[in-house]
Amino acid sequence: MSIEPLRQLGKYELQQRLGQGGMAEVWKAYDTQLQRNVAIKLLHANLQADPNFMTRFLHEAQIIASLRHPNIVQIHDFQVYRPSESDNPIAYMVMTYIEGQTLAGYIAQTSAKGNIPTPTEIVNLFTSISLAVDYAHQKGMIHRDIKPANILLDKNNTARNPMGEPILSDFGLARLLGVTAGSLTASQPGTPLYASPEQARGYAGNERSDIYSLGVILYEILTGVPPFRGESPMAILAQHLNAEPTPPIQINPNIPPALSMVVLTALAKDPNARFARATTMTAAIAESLNIRPPEILGQPSYPPSLSSMPTHINPVQTGSPVVPSATPSFASSSSSPVVGSNPSLPPGAGTPVLGQSAPQTPLLWQSTIEANRIGGSSSTGTIQSPPAPPTPPPLPTSTPPPRNRRRWLYAGISILLLLVLLGASLGAYFVFFNHPTQPQPAAVPGGQAFFLSTGQFNQGTAQGIADELVIRLQHIPNPQQGNSYYAWLIGDRHPQAEKEPFQPPPQFTLPLLIGKLPVVQGNINFFYPGTAHHDNLFSLTSRMLITEESSNGTPKGPAADRSTWRYYAELPQTAYGNPPLSALDHIRHLFYKETKVGVLGLPGGLDVWLFRNTEKVLEWAISARDDYHPQVSDPTVIHNLFVSILDYLDGSPNVHLDVPGGTVAADPVISRVGLLSVSPTQQLKEDLANNPPGYLDHMELHLQGVVGAPDATSQMRSLAVKIVQSLDNVRLWLNQVRNFARQLVLMDATQLAQPSTLTMLDNMLTFATYAYIGKLNPQTDQVIPGVLQAHYNIQLLATLSFTSTLPQSI
Repeated sequence: MSIEPLRQLGKYELQQRLGQGGMAEVWKAYDTQLQRNVAIKLLHANLQADPNFMTRFLHEAQIIASLRHPNIVQIHDFQVYRPSESDNPIAYMVMTYIEGQTLAGYIAQTSAKGNIPTPTEIVNLFTSISLAVDYAHQKGMIHRDIKPANILLDKNNTARNPMGEPILSDFGLARLLGVTAGSLTASQPGTPLYASPEQARGYAGNERSDIYSLGVILYEILTGVPPFRGESPMAILAQHLNAEPTPPIQINPNIPPALSMVVLTALAKDPNARFARATTMTAAIAESLNIRPPEILGQPSYPPSLSSMPTHINPVQTGSPVVPSATPSFASSSSSPVVGSNPSLPPGAGTPVLGQSAPQTPLLWQSTIEANRIGGSSSTGTIQSPPAPPTPPPLPTSTPPPRNRRRWLYAGISILLLLVLLGASLGAYFVFFNHPTQPQPAAVPGGQAFFLSTGQFNQGTAQGIADELVIRLQHIPNPQQGNSYYAWLIGDRHPQAEKEPFQPPPQFTLPLLIGKLPVVQGNINFFYPGTAHHDNLFSLTSRMLITEESSNGTPKGPAADRSTWRYYAELPQTAYGNPPLSALDHIRHLFYKETKVGVLGLPGGLDVWLFRNTEKVLEWAISARDDYHPQVSDPTVIHNLFVSILDYLDGSPNVHLDVPGGTVAADPVISRVGLLSVSPTQQLKEDLANNPPGYLDHMELHLQGVVGAPDATSQMRSLAVKIVQSLDNVRLWLNQVRNFARQLVLMDATQLAQPSTLTMLDNMLTFATYAYIGKLNPQTDQVIPGVLQAHYNIQLLATLSFTSTLPQSI
């Protein structure tokens, strides 16, 4: 029956419906006996058709009501009301009435408008929430549906949180109703935004699923948008499963990189790779902001043993090619918002302003990890980490104890990657929330635009590569009254004959309007999310023009009047050599598309395959080390791991040099091109079509092409040389991996049982780790770069630098 005509439930008078969702509706009611306001959650009648529901309801409600925590809404009563024999029974819960808005409403009024909460507010907010979550987990209760709409802000309790003390509601309701993210329909559009990957697969989820949801909330608070959006619940769930989130620092460049890494740790696809506890996550948030973790979180903030530390980061596309003269910082929630790069913000909303840099100070994380370094990176750069493992088996209701070996490795890698971020951005923390107080010297207007890759890579096309764009300019005067700045992506000056005909979608016509660029305090920070299909923006665009035109209407193209042109940028396009190629052509081979491997069924740039295949070698090395047992009588599984490693290192045309019979255990298409050139005579000279050079050598050829380009900038040449040095390091390390894999693949069960095998596996894993994430030089405390550093530097080669020198025509 409908609840509308029903105004009385026993002693409770229903007064006002507060909200309605896919599982229940909430009413403000009055308890006539105790004479107080309460909130009543009525479960939808269609859910009560389950004959076992009432029994489950009474049992689960007892557990939910047993939770006693100041940040969890208290259940006072739960009943099954039967209006009459003919009507369906109504199950309901009576809770404390919390006066105030939800966290969803607070985010809509603050972060979604570019007004990010202060660091202290963020830490205090998550302190309260995480204490409640950990308390419930200790009681065996998992929420499974944490989202801002389920977090109430008590406006009558503002001692710790000025927006209202957060109170979590609906603990255990998802389990009680038997609802999983995988069963959601279009009538429940909110929940998929905060669902974990394992829940998207239809599993119930566990404690780490709640941590993932908290990571999504933190992401939204820092950027104003959730990490994954889509036109349907299924589209969003698919992204939780398969897509890597855009690092929050790319949407809001004013947050510290270390905080961005905390978010990505919480959003790891592998549940065991996330934080073990919500309070651990909050302590990490505080540390990344250079705020002492609140004592109420308990000590120590981090497990003293790496074997019990859960964090590692999934592959992400991070990196900010623009380093402004002032170190970025948050703006106060009371300060004027700055129009920023948030893709869903309305005009006039955006990210905060910049602050000044300050001296570096060590953080607690650093002292925790100094004694546990396993090699990697510490100073500067943008980082990434081991891949998420394959689809996990159905999850138990509590987190199983991890295997120490793999957890040790994941923890070590994540800690090592954290050093990169801390070293790169520590100076920003002291002024995280301050505005510059001293006048800044006059500067020439300028800035840069750079491409980002969402990682939603389509193996059959170049979609997901260079499919987003960020524009940042400084010292820009306001446009004249009634005018606005507009950004346009433009095609090449002299299209080369070797390029394939471009067939863009209908909305992708050149010049391509990127958008209207708001100016706030002399800065432009603009994010272009690309096309709906993640089309590659770098395929036939290499120039950008910013015009100043009337704000009325939307221009169809740049004005022909050159007096409206303001700023211009292009990549070097002068062809030279034989065949004649420009720096732009070489960068496209690296970043976007290499024809010689494309014809083998491997579309995309050389960098994509170097990055993915080195990551896969590391994954197999982890598995081999983790699964090794000297008493295993059948070594087939671990033997196939050795073969797969050699397939990717040698390439399937050459794996016979190391594996008797040339067995191919890895993907037969991806392994057609090796990481190394193990047969230089054939790979580099004779048969490029069937046996192309390894990715490392092939990439160095194009990098040398960038260095030799007559119109390449000095910065571009320096960056290309730096990438070559990184690839030389990778070649040395991968050759070491190959040496160990060649020995291991020839060993039988008896030989594998020898004690020396474990040492070989450890060494192979060490060099695979170095190849992927780099190596820390303990003498200099600097990074010896690997594939990760090369990967992001290659993307920086495509950076467009603006100038006021304008072309004669476009």
